[in-house]
Amino acid sequence: MIIGVLNIKGGVAKTTTAMALATAATRDGLDVTVLDADPQGTATMWADAAADAGEQLPFAVDSANRAQIERMRARRPDGDGDLLVIDCPPNGDVLSETIRTADFVVVPSTASPIDLQQTTRTCLACEDAGRDYGVLIVMARRATNSLKEFREALEEAGVGLFNTEIPLREGFKADFGHRFRSNLHGYEDAWNEIKEEMAS
Repeated sequence: MIIGVLNIKGGVAKTTTAMALATAATRDGLDVTVLDADPQGTATMWADAAADAGEQLPFAVDSANRAQIERMRARRPDGDGDLLVIDCPPNGDVLSETIRTADFVVVPSTASPIDLQQTTRTCLACEDAGRDYGVLIVMARRATNSLKEFREALEEAGVGLFNTEIPLREGFKADFGHRFRSNLHGYEDAWNEIKEEMAS
């Protein structure tokens, strides 16, 4: 299976989401590779920092570009139940190719008005490509009007939406450069939702 993690809005925890979902899938017994397609290379820096700290990640992190992602459509590299998670930049050909290539697209988003606009545009791009996707609300401030209104607006727009919400936690920032701790604070549930969706 190939999962794309993307949003045309920056600063929505795309890399954290990619790495946490990869961790959840690895714990579920899959052979996982994260493909770092963002020129900033945050996923690669995360893996390198973890290795330097003696905390080798439980999955590989490799670089990828537009041509490699396009080629995956014809030569599927995810045989034997492997999982590829593509961490995308917020714009450019890599994002478009990932939408066309992935089996499922995870669209992380925070619950803010500017994120609503950009997230909806990202969803429309997935729908135009005929791609299965889901918006995953991250950095969620529970029991707030903004979260309630954001979810209601997405539901009204008819976009795919995870039931799971990832809470706002300072600890996620401290996870950079390390293996995740045992509790993924909702990303395990998001991974289970992806499995259910792909099995249906």
